[in-house]
Amino acid sequence: MADQPRVLEGNRKFVWFTPTKRHASEYEMFTIGQQSSPQQWLVVDWPLRFDDGRAPYTDQSTAVRSSDWERFRDPSQVWYRPYVVSRNHEEHSLDRFVRHALDDGLAKGMNPEWVREVLGRYYAAWPFVEYGLFLSLCYAVREALGDSVMFALVFEAADKVRHLQDIVHLTFDLAAVLPDYDDEGARSAWMEDPTLVPARENVEQIVSADDWAEIVVAVNLVFEPLVGDLAKTEFFARAAPWNGDPVTPMILAGVREDSRRQLATTEELVRMLLSDPEHGDHNRDVISGWVERWTPVSVAAARALEGLFSIKGIEAPPFEASFELVQARQRRIRDELQLR
Repeated sequence: MADQPRVLEGNRKFVWFTPTKRHASEYEMFTIGQQSSPQQWLVVDWPLRFDDGRAPYTDQSTAVRSSDWERFRDPSQVWYRPYVVSRNHEEHSLDRFVRHALDDGLAKGMNPEWVREVLGRYYAAWPFVEYGLFLSLCYAVREALGDSVMFALVFEAADKVRHLQDIVHLTFDLAAVLPDYDDEGARSAWMEDPTLVPARENVEQIVSADDWAEIVVAVNLVFEPLVGDLAKTEFFARAAPWNGDPVTPMILAGVREDSRRQLATTEELVRMLLSDPEHGDHNRDVISGWVERWTPVSVAAARALEGLFSIKGIEAPPFEASFELVQARQRRIRDELQLR
């Protein structure tokens, strides 16, 4: 009887990491292992260092610690190709919807005070917020430990740029259909208006932070739930229809969805750090301290936004109810993460 062929056992696929499930997902295949180090995958010392001898990536870049940074998985599993495809579709759809709305003459039905004071001054100034957060996230991307963390921050930074460009695009579209539209006051509002100055100072402090993980916490667990949500959701999006504005809510629908995704990503990162078998207690103290530090700063910035809700000649929801709502949401985030 002829010899039977020998059956080979073992993995049929080359996998250089432990997947979350039985088989590695596309997200994991294209994300994990892109950031090599002498501690993992790189069999030689760092080939390049900073002029002072510092390695490209060090544990000293943040006060939190992890036994295994590669354990983090973005709950949205975002990687480059699906991100580009989905955002390209979203931006084309948004452009088409906005243009159709404006071409149909709907802009002429907007409250003139809303156009002049809100869209021309305050909403036109919001790109400064997005750009500042983009800069801070770029620093976090550069210093982040772990490729899955780094890529999640890359896409969040890209979202900030998209958001600011969508607003700038809207200003061009409004100027084309409303000859009296003027956004010249946006920069002075950002620099000098008491309504926005505390938000500007909040953003500037985040940009100047030198701990990349603290930046992520300050942006996604504090600033965005308080200042961002109050301005973008409770004021711009909610009040726009009351003032005959059909286009601003279209833009902000995608922005708010991005914010929810980024919050979920940050919460997952924090949970991983808090559950670390070696550093969990330390990380809880550090992250709780960050939230305690940044919350009063963002509360003050949010409180100053009362000026938006009290602009004469526009319809807006009550400020105190909106302010209490975002505070309650942020407290719920802290409670769910069990931060002290």
